[in-house]
Amino acid sequence: MKIYELGILIEPKAVFTDTDIMNEILQQIEKDGQELIICQVNPTVPHQVISTSNLSLFPACLTTGTNRLAFAVSLPSRKDLGRRWFLKRLEGDNKSSYRLIATTDVSVIHIEVS
Repeated sequence: MKIYELGILIEPKAVFTDTDIMNEILQQIEKDGQELIICQVNPTVPHQVISTSNLSLFPACLTTGTNRLAFAVSLPSRKDLGRRWFLKRLEGDNKSSYRLIATTDVSVIHIEVS
């Protein structure tokens, strides 16, 4: 099994918490029309789609002296993370809790499931 992970660097707006930001991102990427993007990888093992990440994923010039936060978005489908429409959902000034600063390339994590 493969998991595809995208690192994102955001700037929180006002007094929003990590949880507020993760909830807003989840709502934006949950579906594409009728198709459910977020789904269980394995019914017996819960999969965390969004988690906090290490700022070192991004160059120091983007993170030093700021209140920016890094998150990892992890999905079992590369088609969603690599598509332009998927990234457009994360960017733009219409987000209530954050502003997208940067993203990483999609990395692939191989998982052996027995």
